[in-house]
Amino acid sequence: MTDRKWSLAACRVNSRLTQKEVAEKLKMSPATVNAHETGKVSPKMEQIKKYAELYNVPLEIMDI
Repeated sequence: MTDRKWSLAACRVNSRLTQKEVAEKLKMSPATVNAHETGKVSPKMEQIKKYAELYNVPLEIMDI
């Protein structure tokens, strides 16, 4: 069995949230959410944990 990793964008879409909604919930700008999703900026561990909690997924499946 292969362990599948989910991108931040896939986790967000699966949670039926927009980048703007995620930004509001995590108190960051939509540009920051976009930069994290596109790999332009790597999120800090604290931010990764917040994404995982918001998307209700374990850290281990997030492809960051």
